[in-house]
Amino acid sequence: MQFEELRAALAAAVRSVTVEVGDFEAAAAAGDPFTGLPPQVVSGQSPPFGITGDSVTSPLVITRHDWLNLTFPCVQREQVVALVSKFLGDHKSRAAGINSYQNSLGWEPGAVLAWSEGRPECWLSMNGDSCDLVPVSDKLQFFRDLHCLSANCTRLDAAIDVARSLLGMELVHQAALGNQVVGFRRYEPHRPLKSMASGELEGDQANFGRRGRDGSGRYVRIYDKGLESEGKIDAIRVEVELSGDHAKNWFKILTESEDADHFQRQIGRIVVGSILFADKSGCHGHADRFKPLPWWKSIAELVGTASLKVERVAPTLEKSIAWVKRTMPVTLARLALAVDSLGMQGEQLVVDLVRDLVRKGKRTIFDYDRAAPRDNCIDVGWVLNLATGKGVIS
Repeated sequence: MQFEELRAALAAAVRSVTVEVGDFEAAAAAGDPFTGLPPQVVSGQSPPFGITGDSVTSPLVITRHDWLNLTFPCVQREQVVALVSKFLGDHKSRAAGINSYQNSLGWEPGAVLAWSEGRPECWLSMNGDSCDLVPVSDKLQFFRDLHCLSANCTRLDAAIDVARSLLGMELVHQAALGNQVVGFRRYEPHRPLKSMASGELEGDQANFGRRGRDGSGRYVRIYDKGLESEGKIDAIRVEVELSGDHAKNWFKILTESEDADHFQRQIGRIVVGSILFADKSGCHGHADRFKPLPWWKSIAELVGTASLKVERVAPTLEKSIAWVKRTMPVTLARLALAVDSLGMQGEQLVVDLVRDLVRKGKRTIFDYDRAAPRDNCIDVGWVLNLATGKGVIS
């Protein structure tokens, strides 16, 4: 079955669902604060879990799993293809590689599997449209099957769509400007105007944290999904992008969910537990005294929270050398060949360049350590093993 057929079938199933939405006070008094669905959902029915592009009736909060990147041993490549194709349909070879891999294949919704001859791992990336095609009832088993194929999760996005009766973008921006955000120091608002004359917003988004190597492994986006989807999904989306050990550990925790319903609860709790909006006045930096802002407290009581403390571990010398050997040879060789073509000694120039960069790096480290002393970022124990012949650089 092709992508459009799968999407149509799933959308039809969603539109057949009946959801009753009551006020928040009734929801909060209904017992179990979050079952993956609000208490108002008709018994025995499943809610519409975020079908991108479809206009659906929404409960107070909808949980979503929105992106997934993983690596696998390359020997598992065919099994990975078969598992993903079960939900996304047929795959096709792509003309080029991606993300430093030489070869790749893809599925119409946007998922990609990439690999290189000689590299021990392959890489799978599933975007939001691809994740939507895995039914909610199958999500848990899908994660478990991926885990059984020795998956290492490198990115995991989770999100909740919150009704406007509970959350508005002005509340988020005011909290950020009032230093009422816990867990992040960096706040980036994005509010482009469709018309300067009318002041009408084209989009409304607040980002917290940093992505990539400079980030903490948690990056939160809160934005007006109604503006972004041109009214198709009338809600405020709270989304967390997990990477590094956060993604790896949460992926494993999700595979251990009790059932599909518990899996969806955990998704929502991951989102709410990733950031806190609180009144910090008079607390003198004591996090246990922070008082959640009323609107965020309401969401947290409805959804629940879950947090995971991940200690950042400095890379060992062995890993650092492996990274240099993996990423630098081609760039340095091209530089040397380019200099050779000019009639100069390219290899010697590269050697001199690397030596200068090392010296410059040492000066930077020494200057930083004098300003703010800290532990050496290299595993000294591994260096001692190397000196005694127990460590080997291949």
